[in-house]
Amino acid sequence: MQRTIIIVIAAVVALALLSRAMTYTVRFTEAGVLTTFGSASETNVRKDPGLYFKWPEPIQSVTKYDTRKRFLKTRLEGHQTADDRLLVVEVYCLWRVEDPLQFFKRWSNAGPRAGDHYRKAEDVLRSALRDAMGEVSKYRMDELFAPAGKPTKVAELEARVLDSLQRKIQSGTGAAAGGNSIQAIDVGISKIVFPEATTEQVMEQMRTTRA
Repeated sequence: MQRTIIIVIAAVVALALLSRAMTYTVRFTEAGVLTTFGSASETNVRKDPGLYFKWPEPIQSVTKYDTRKRFLKTRLEGHQTADDRLLVVEVYCLWRVEDPLQFFKRWSNAGPRAGDHYRKAEDVLRSALRDAMGEVSKYRMDELFAPAGKPTKVAELEARVLDSLQRKIQSGTGAAAGGNSIQAIDVGISKIVFPEATTEQVMEQMRTTRA
């Protein structure tokens, strides 16, 4: 009797382990890429939530990506305006995994886990975002910081930075070569710091404008 109980328990445990090794779930906020000996095709992408079956590792494995919006920001960095004023700017970007299969192919060399792929993609995006901030050089200080009641071009600058970033990604060349694996959704300036010399210049300009 005792031996039978042990056999039943062992069978249940073995079945549970086998089930764990041969099944996986995809949440509604995720997409899964199933690989066979490290390779995957379009038919191996699972975008619908549910329970799926696979062969145990190392034959097949699955990498799951969160397809919701992700947030990253740059450090405070200096940028020259068109009238040679220095601005120290912090900028953020909202992005998401656009094509799970292409994302896997583009970033899987960063490591075995999805987190490794996110970090590598964000490193490249952050570098491209800093390059795109070169758009600051096309605006004068008085266009970005107009007197009270007058419109500024900060929103226009943000739109141009986003457009530049998207073109860098879609081009498939340069630092942001992400192709259609990622999508930049929004760009915004979260902080601007005036160096002392720039602050003095702005105050002088405001005094001149009032006069």
